[in-house]
Amino acid sequence: MSQPQFDPTGFFQFDLARGSVTTQNGARVLVLSEKVLAPLIATAVRGGDLTAVRELGNQFGAYVASTLGQPATQLPPEVVMAHAGSVMALYGWGRVQLERWGDALALDVEHIPPLDSENLAVAALLGGMFSTFSGSEVACVPVAASRRYLVVDSAVAERVWTWAKNGDGLGAIVSRLSSSEGA
Repeated sequence: MSQPQFDPTGFFQFDLARGSVTTQNGARVLVLSEKVLAPLIATAVRGGDLTAVRELGNQFGAYVASTLGQPATQLPPEVVMAHAGSVMALYGWGRVQLERWGDALALDVEHIPPLDSENLAVAALLGGMFSTFSGSEVACVPVAASRRYLVVDSAVAERVWTWAKNGDGLGAIVSRLSSSEGA
């Protein structure tokens, strides 16, 4: 059985006469520079409310799900990630790759836009996207000072964030989650 391929052809439609940009499914988008978006994100991070960025991730996830041809849970994670990575790249949020750490999934995001110092905006975006196409609430927790995010159940996200803030690397965190300490 062949896996669905992501086709970015015609993803954005530019209507210069009306001054609008839409996606191929008709959603209007605004093109913003990271210098404009970064202060808005920084304010949201300081206020502890990244709901809008997570909603953007939900929209990305819904679009990804619509391109797969079948539920994401019935496809290999690598196929789903190829589609998710393409959507993120089209919007300028970096290039994401899947990493497997035993039973754990981690995301490596290259070329992250510099929006906030702890990359919480990208974490919120990824969490919204994964929650939408997986059908269950997950969080993507930034790990240490890397560009990696660990995909975890929302119930343990705060604990994982604490470990990461205390300097634990991805391997140590995955090990802790595998033991009874992570349960």
